Amino acid sequence: MGKIDNNKQMKRESLLDSAFSLFIDNGFNKTSISDIVNNAGVAKGTFYLYFKDKYDIRNHLIARSEEHTSEL
Repeated sequence: MGKIDNNKQMKRESLLDSAFSLFIDNGFNKTSISDIVNNAGVAKGTFYLYFKDKYDIRNHLIARSEEHTSEL
């Protein structure tokens, strides 16, 4: 994986981690995309490079959770 690909993966993971943390702390409905990007330290446009909307990032978190559970 090249440096650019690694940077993209890190931003995507940062968004996922940020969303997970905020959803746990504040709840899904009280968390905005602005909250997620501010917490992740990326621009709002970056969010839309990886996810369609807040529901899409939630679905990715669910899929990631299921992958981790099946590994155990």
